Amino acid sequence: MKIVDMHLYDYNAEFKTPVITPKVKLNTRKALFVELITDNGQSYFGECNAFETNWYADETIAEAKHLSALWFQQFQNKMFRSFSEIQNALKVLSNYPATRSMLMMACYQMFHDLEPLCVPYGATINGMTPKNFQQLVQTQPQRVKLKWNNQIVDDVKKVSQLPFRPDIVIDANESLSKIEYDKLNALKKTPILYIEEPFKSLHHLTIFEKNELPPVAIDEKATSESFILQAINDFGIDVVVLKPFRLGGIDRVIELIKILKSKDVKIVIGGMYEYGLSRYFTAMLAQYADYPSDITPEGYYYEHDIVNNAGILKGGSIYFEPPMVNYKKLNFIC
Repeated sequence: MKIVDMHLYDYNAEFKTPVITPKVKLNTRKALFVELITDNGQSYFGECNAFETNWYADETIAEAKHLSALWFQQFQNKMFRSFSEIQNALKVLSNYPATRSMLMMACYQMFHDLEPLCVPYGATINGMTPKNFQQLVQTQPQRVKLKWNNQIVDDVKKVSQLPFRPDIVIDANESLSKIEYDKLNALKKTPILYIEEPFKSLHHLTIFEKNELPPVAIDEKATSESFILQAINDFGIDVVVLKPFRLGGIDRVIELIKILKSKDVKIVIGGMYEYGLSRYFTAMLAQYADYPSDITPEGYYYEHDIVNNAGILKGGSIYFEPPMVNYKKLNFIC
């Protein structure tokens, strides 16, 4: 098949509750979408998980727009007879993982049939407000991830008081310092499945004995196969959060899953405040994860989405149908 045309769109929805992390406060989520149109008249969409600024990763929406246009100019009307030929064409974007991931999401669908799927529900909480607590009571996720904050010990206690018993995960976003070691000690009283990115540098882990910390996961640092393997070998990392947009796409994550499973390292699949299209593919990969991954049900973050029925909550699990993008909701760019 040939890719004969490309359209770019954006979409910007308001969070139901502002997202507050140690690095940023987000009131809305602007996302970039690509539509690739083939010579048989089919359209395939991809969603970019980059942000407008580089607060989380170097690549921004503006860069992804520019790079996508350049890639299309180079490969427009080229015949692709196999998935591996598409992968070869995307090698020119190896240094731009968010852009490659968006295009791979669209290209993957050209050569793979999408199926309905069901995965465990893992909620992420940015501050344990009464509203968030009640939402957990109603939805009963199998895992609750808490963002590190000054009240983290109290937040963990509140999760422990829920009328069900989810696994508890803490995401520190590389923000811990020596003055917060007392909070880490206090958290020993509650079983923590793992803690994500406790420190800016992995060398801080050498201060602790292995049993002084919960199992440690890397997320922001999991930027390449080589770095992930080095972190496992040098620092005994227990869990790796694999994010397609950070690693360059679905295909690269599939290969890393095979490698990490051979080393008995636990795997979680990560998203980034996604809309329904990207969330389906995060869920598709999460079928092979060891722990509940960062997947939320429809309507968790946003009142409106570009995919209908994008994750129906069913008793602590989330059911997905293959996504159908309502492009009429998108804002046409070019």
